[in-house]
Amino acid sequence: MNNDAAEAANTQPAQWTLPVKVIVSVLVLVLMGLAVYLFQPVLIPLTIGIIMAYVLQPVVRAIQRAARLPRGLATGLIYLALLVLVVPVAWSLTPVVVRQVVYVQRELIDFVRYLQSLSPGTTVEVMGIQFAVQDLVDELTSSLTGLIRSVAPGSFTFVFGAARTILLVVFTFVIGFYFTRDASRIADWLRGMIPPGYGRDSEKLLTEIDGVWSAFFRGQVVLALVVTVILTVLSTILGLPRPYLLGIWGGLLEFLPSIGNVIWGLTAVTVALLHGSNYLPLPNGIFALIVFGAYVAFAQVDINILIPRIIGQRVRLHPVVVIIGVIIGASVGGVLGVALAAPMIASVRILGRYVYAKLFDLDPFPMVGPPAAPVEERETQAERLAAEAAPTRPLAGAIAEKVRRHRRSVGSTGDDDTRTETPCD
Repeated sequence: MNNDAAEAANTQPAQWTLPVKVIVSVLVLVLMGLAVYLFQPVLIPLTIGIIMAYVLQPVVRAIQRAARLPRGLATGLIYLALLVLVVPVAWSLTPVVVRQVVYVQRELIDFVRYLQSLSPGTTVEVMGIQFAVQDLVDELTSSLTGLIRSVAPGSFTFVFGAARTILLVVFTFVIGFYFTRDASRIADWLRGMIPPGYGRDSEKLLTEIDGVWSAFFRGQVVLALVVTVILTVLSTILGLPRPYLLGIWGGLLEFLPSIGNVIWGLTAVTVALLHGSNYLPLPNGIFALIVFGAYVAFAQVDINILIPRIIGQRVRLHPVVVIIGVIIGASVGGVLGVALAAPMIASVRILGRYVYAKLFDLDPFPMVGPPAAPVEERETQAERLAAEAAPTRPLAGAIAEKVRRHRRSVGSTGDDDTRTETPCD
């Protein structure tokens, strides 16, 4: 018997000790960071493909239920419709882009010729420091010459860049298609990786994070459209040049919470100072003040009415936090990192709150509600939470028991007072 027990013990795999687990976790994090750094060009289309799959999930489910189609066929129809919309738009915009590139190239060539025509002996004094114009001209000429060659429609760089863009777009659509089609399988695979005992916490975390991203994508698109219309009308009324471009610019900046309004205000005031109004006979400075006042009024409407009603409170972040996130996102993912900075920070905030609660043995999902709520309301909510997940919510049961004791003590005190006053009567 002893030999059998020893043989069975030898056949069981050895458990990792805590130092080994820490070392392996650190190595995995380092390898993941290295992979993100090395495969950064692939990260952007991969992220866009995942976002497409996430946004199109409700549409695919609706078509699948309404037409009783297989998921693969419903997904294929959705992406075929997207291609039918995207390809003609891209085909019609290509000549416009080429004409703009040729125009920019000609302007740069004229500017280089102007720089070369300057007198080589001219000097410029800026804050007491003398600068030789010829040195500046040489630097600018060299940089602009390389830029002109790169943006020329017939150059190798331009053709290679266009081919690379087309390849990334196709790659993005393929990734989005497979993620959309196999979303249920991917979700089941991820659930299978959750350690035992953490399934309920994982579901609650995913629900909160899903609420953040749903509010961001679906609410942000609606908000951007509404703001585009409002700013286009406002710019037209004020007489700002190219009002539709300013409206579109303001709608896109709504994807940057807290700082998008500031950027649009700076843009509008700068345009007003440089160009003035199209029909208001006012000096540029006075007109810029009027534009600034209109921007302040719009910002108040946007912050206090539009954002709370359309998006809600899930993605509300402090401006300093958003600025830091935008800087980090720009360094990691470029324009895409800037656009996704806010929901990423909000998701990290949810995960950070959970980790903090676990580290200090607190309830990671505390009872929601003001402490000054009525006793009956707090008791009912505490009992519901305690019955909902008694093993993972020790604090909820404690709250319920404390409220019951308080009510019993209040009731007994009232009874004692009644009994004390009865003989006097």
